[in-house]
Amino acid sequence: MDINTLNKITKWMKSTDLEEVTWKSEHGKFSLKLHNAQPAHQVISQTTLEPALAPCIGIFRFAKPGKTNLVKEGMKVKKGHNLGLVEAGKNFKTVTAAQDGFVKIVCVEDGKAVEYGQPLFFIEPK
Repeated sequence: MDINTLNKITKWMKSTDLEEVTWKSEHGKFSLKLHNAQPAHQVISQTTLEPALAPCIGIFRFAKPGKTNLVKEGMKVKKGHNLGLVEAGKNFKTVTAAQDGFVKIVCVEDGKAVEYGQPLFFIEPK
């Protein structure tokens, strides 16, 4: 592979969110890594959004069976507002807003499995 092709691939990678590319052919292989991406924890720390985290491992529900709880992006919430539940066996752990603000991002779907500490919502403080 010539240097011009390698430069084109590098330039293309910088325009994407890829950090590594490996290419194999009958003439050999190469691997290209870019180290200019910010670690995810630094990106999150540069925002004013506050995450509402899963309190345990389980299945996320917006509300208990037979009840409704409509949490949508842009919705105003108060500290302690019930955002949803995590069902762990027959127990339900409540997910609440840690402060007053607006729901900016809903990261979870009803009925999906979640991990302990997984961000479920991001709230912009008021």
